Amino acid sequence: DDAIFVLDRAAGLDPSPSQYILLGKTYLKAKRFGEAVDNFEKALMYMNPKILKQEMPKSAAEVYFLIGKCHVESGNYPSALEALNSAIRINPSYAEAYFQRGLVRIWVKSQRPLLDFNRALAYNPNYFQAYLTRAAYFGMKGRYSKAMFNCNEALRIQPRSVRAYLYRGALKFEIKNYELGVDDLTAAIKLDPMCSIAYYNRAVCYQYLHKNKQALTDYGIVLLLEKELNQKVLLNRGLLYYQSQDFDNALVDFKLAVADSPDNALLYHTLGLCYHRNNQLKHALEALSHAMSLRDHFTQAYISRGNVYMSINTETGYRRSKRDYCRALHYDPTNLTAHTNLGIALQSYGKMNEAWKQFTAAIQINETCYAALEARSIVNLQMGHLFGAFCDINTAVKLHPTSTMLTNRGVIQQYMKDTANAMSDFQQAISADPKYSLAYFNAANLYFNMRLFKKALKYYDMAVENCKEDEGAVLNRAIAKVLLKDYTGALIDFDTAISLNPYAAHCYFNRGNLHLTMGKNSLAEADYRKALTLQPNDTSSYSQLAVALGRQFKKVEALNNYKLAIKLTER
Repeated sequence: DDAIFVLDRAAGLDPSPSQYILLGKTYLKAKRFGEAVDNFEKALMYMNPKILKQEMPKSAAEVYFLIGKCHVESGNYPSALEALNSAIRINPSYAEAYFQRGLVRIWVKSQRPLLDFNRALAYNPNYFQAYLTRAAYFGMKGRYSKAMFNCNEALRIQPRSVRAYLYRGALKFEIKNYELGVDDLTAAIKLDPMCSIAYYNRAVCYQYLHKNKQALTDYGIVLLLEKELNQKVLLNRGLLYYQSQDFDNALVDFKLAVADSPDNALLYHTLGLCYHRNNQLKHALEALSHAMSLRDHFTQAYISRGNVYMSINTETGYRRSKRDYCRALHYDPTNLTAHTNLGIALQSYGKMNEAWKQFTAAIQINETCYAALEARSIVNLQMGHLFGAFCDINTAVKLHPTSTMLTNRGVIQQYMKDTANAMSDFQQAISADPKYSLAYFNAANLYFNMRLFKKALKYYDMAVENCKEDEGAVLNRAIAKVLLKDYTGALIDFDTAISLNPYAAHCYFNRGNLHLTMGKNSLAEADYRKALTLQPNDTSSYSQLAVALGRQFKKVEALNNYKLAIKLTER
């Protein structure tokens, strides 16, 4: 303000173009654009030639250029174009004026901005900003090779330009060349280690390259560099944690995002999904219900809440899940997920015909809905329609050949007594996902049924290695070890299976059989009694208990157990 006061007085005492230009530039720096234009126009008045038809001096071009800049800053693009046209008319080789006019023509969506950038570069071949802006223009139009050429030219002029590396990295991301995009963004970070946008863009590239650890590191650096929480970064990092099944850290990010944007229904829906995957069902229901209150007819939220109710696994939960799926279908009758999930809910409660109808409805809406085809194949299998089950799973595999689909087809072929093709499917499933434990488990069962116990044991080992909590695989491995006379290993596996599921009567029964084989009759008796407390009226347990008692010379009790076994068999 003091500078403006002094310059204003000087211009009043000695009015001249240079004084008004200096005052106008000062107003322009102070962002007082109207007053700046007034002073530039006064400068032009003094520059006007006194003789008619005499041209304006070339120095007037700069004044018109400055007037154009003022109009650009204040958003008055037509007046800006008029002023820049005057500047170019006075000085036809004014590169900066061409460049500025090209920018204005982009903002007013004119068809000729490129012509101005080309002229600016023709008059000044080392105009860095013109190359970079032309690169941005080509990138905006999807002409990525030309955009990258202009980035290369910009870097030739300024090899340490962070902006040029940033933009070239973004262009390489657009053409899906993520590795080279990472190289450019890394170069930008080396030049400016505090550039948060470079870290963010590199994190996105890492995410597409499935380098999750590096992506998470870069997202963390962005959050540290920026003063305020960046919701986009929180969302991306939260989704990355979610994909990596790190639901605790995903919850932290989504909670922060929700706190920053409390009216975002999609955020609450994502938070609800995360709570569900983290088995916090009450919080999941609250988040999803809140998402529905923020957005009317939020179909996906109804489906997700229905899934949570299904996870509760009670009669009330079943009814509520069915209600939510039906509401979703009311709002969107062609929603494939709602039809499929409703069918699964009906199937889990034994309503096979109704479930079959829902899956069929989904398939009629979209013949390529592989989830509905897979689900219907399982219902067909449960209803004893083996050929229908095979046709559905075969179509599903053709559409979406995942390890799960291949394993399911293998199981159906096993039911159809086609062991060769069943084993072929299990092997394909293992090739598709070498860590899919269910494929190893089913292949092991098939080898077991073929009495190839050593091969079965090898596959049970792989199943347990990939899923240590699979009680069925551990138990079957124990039985295979018993048949291979590895009693010590079998006993360890029976103990592990019981620790995984202490309420499984068949685990105690099988361990009792091993104890009986090893001559540990009292331990066998204890296991059979435990099996009977968990599963009363089991004839096999009573029969084996009688054997264990007989070997301990408890003849009366043994006879009583034999009689009970016979009575239960007669029933």
